[in-house]
Amino acid sequence: MNSSTFRPFQNFFYKYEFILPLALFLLFLAITLPGISWGAPDIWHPDEIVSRVIKALHGEWRFSEINFDYPDLPQYVMFGLGKVVLALGYSDAEVLVASRGLSAVLAGLTILLAYGITRRISGNVLTSTLAATLLLCVSALTHNGRFAHNDTYIAFFAALSVLFLVNYRSSNRRGWLYASFLTVGIAASCKYNGISLVLAPAAIYLISRRATLSKRPLRTLETIFISGALTFLGFTIGTPKAFFWMSYYFKRMVPALLHTGNYARQPDSVRGIFGQYGSFADGTGQPLFILFAAAFVWAVYKVVLSQRSQPDRRDPQAKFLAILLFSILALDLPIMISYNYVPRFFLSMYPLFAVLGALFAVEMFKFRQYQKLIGAALVLLILFSFARNISVMLLFLNDARIAASKYIDTLPFETSLEYTYYPPSIPRGHFEREHNYPLYFKKAPDEALPIRKYDFNVGEIGLDKRETDYLVVDSFTSSRFGDPFICETMPAECDFFQQLETGQSNHYKLIAKFDYSLPSYLPKLSISFVNPGIRIYERIP
Repeated sequence: MNSSTFRPFQNFFYKYEFILPLALFLLFLAITLPGISWGAPDIWHPDEIVSRVIKALHGEWRFSEINFDYPDLPQYVMFGLGKVVLALGYSDAEVLVASRGLSAVLAGLTILLAYGITRRISGNVLTSTLAATLLLCVSALTHNGRFAHNDTYIAFFAALSVLFLVNYRSSNRRGWLYASFLTVGIAASCKYNGISLVLAPAAIYLISRRATLSKRPLRTLETIFISGALTFLGFTIGTPKAFFWMSYYFKRMVPALLHTGNYARQPDSVRGIFGQYGSFADGTGQPLFILFAAAFVWAVYKVVLSQRSQPDRRDPQAKFLAILLFSILALDLPIMISYNYVPRFFLSMYPLFAVLGALFAVEMFKFRQYQKLIGAALVLLILFSFARNISVMLLFLNDARIAASKYIDTLPFETSLEYTYYPPSIPRGHFEREHNYPLYFKKAPDEALPIRKYDFNVGEIGLDKRETDYLVVDSFTSSRFGDPFICETMPAECDFFQQLETGQSNHYKLIAKFDYSLPSYLPKLSISFVNPGIRIYERIP
């Protein structure tokens, strides 16, 4: 990495350093913005919080008063952005696209933060560029960068907090420490999990000052008090009701937070400390996962080795590796105790793993006899991982629901249609009756079904009774009936969907199906909420 072969390039990029991170930021936007209008004006991601914001813009939803599933900062930001977009004469579709665009920008800025963290630690432009490139290659970042949700917000502020903490460790100026605590609070105001990151600056401060804790206890207490106050201030900046309605808010926030950790728990579910690794790898791909895992083990080894060495012989990089390790473990703590862990939950950790991965790769280059082999492996890893991003882009651009939506437009007027959880776009006013198929996945065998206009979980009997003309089924919903636990709790629906799949339904026949498969030369992957197969069934007269 430091040979004379690369010295002319190094000299140029040290002089014009901004070129490399800017180029990576623009490249990220170039592969993320295509497909950003996916589904608009409909919202095909059922958990995308911009849906609540759009309703709030029209007075249909008081998200800040009645919703406790999420803290408010991303919602307020999208709400303000939506106000501007609507004031300029645009529609809800543009509010959706603008909010997603902001998420993409935040994800891109997180790449710049990964560059900045590595630059502070290594002092090397090429190492920093490698870290930013590795993060760019994380497919979960481009995937979730297209959603107007809170995941990119927490990823940005968590990385910013770690950058401030690295600055504190290198300068010993408390201002950087306070900035780190403040941004931890802001990260928590984006997503509750962010509050666990407070353990990292707290641990780093106490460890760095362990020699003076007993000598200057008042100074330590002062710093801890100010840090705690700044953390709470950061949280209330984005979620002001936590300050103005403190008792009311926290009484309702805590149950919502506990529910999130147990969401979709089944008898065979395991806590994240045992089951999270496959989900983490789904967001990166196996090659990048292996690199990140090796880098984590290497960093632990370096930190332990440094602590066991004499003070004057310790690796100066070890104190920064400790920051990264503490931050990763702090962010992972809520996931380790949870039963609910999907790839987007790791978004705030991926930047830190990218930094570790770059530092580890550079360390491996010190083995001169293996430099060519290591270099070739690294290039192949980056190319494969970047190709996953191309796969993600194509899945958004060619989602099977796009073609299915056009087909539904051709169905006869004044008929009736029902659809499952992830439907194509349904034209308003086209059908005499159109609504969700009354299906409810129980979280426990004895859980009560919702009481609505139509009976839930009665299978084909309900459809036949309502004399519904068309049924639209997505593969995300139908594939869940391959789970024995689900079939045990809702046997009528399980039998019905299996009959639909095999063409054995007594009242409905398949009239159209829509699927999109990636080209054979690209990595195959399936990503949340995107590109379900669509089957359209017609009632048999």
